[in-house]
Amino acid sequence: MADHPNAARIKQLFAAFDNRDMGIVNDVISEDAVWHFPGTRGGLAGDHRGREGILRFLASVMTLTQGTFHLELQDVIANDDSAIALFTGRGQRHGKTLHNPTCLRMQIRDGKIVELWEYVWDLEHVEEFWS
Repeated sequence: MADHPNAARIKQLFAAFDNRDMGIVNDVISEDAVWHFPGTRGGLAGDHRGREGILRFLASVMTLTQGTFHLELQDVIANDDSAIALFTGRGQRHGKTLHNPTCLRMQIRDGKIVELWEYVWDLEHVEEFWS
């Protein structure tokens, strides 16, 4: 069975991020999108508003890990309005190792992501890594 078009688009988005192709990332995220990153500690916690804010957030991930961050996409489930991506984020920072099983829920409108909610398996581990 073929992927739903939104599932294919999300898979393309993940590949683009892993290949540092911010052009595709820019095309898929709505100008007024919001990314909700969990936690209260570290420089990444909280809401990242607007495409530019999200692009700064993604750039910070790479900067803070000195380019070691990468994603291992396990699955994408999608319909006309939303998508769920299951993945593991990995990286190194200040002698710490990130192993972050994650669920990313995305609201989609007119083929663009308008809102993202990130859910992590071990919030304490994630906050410690980014702090």
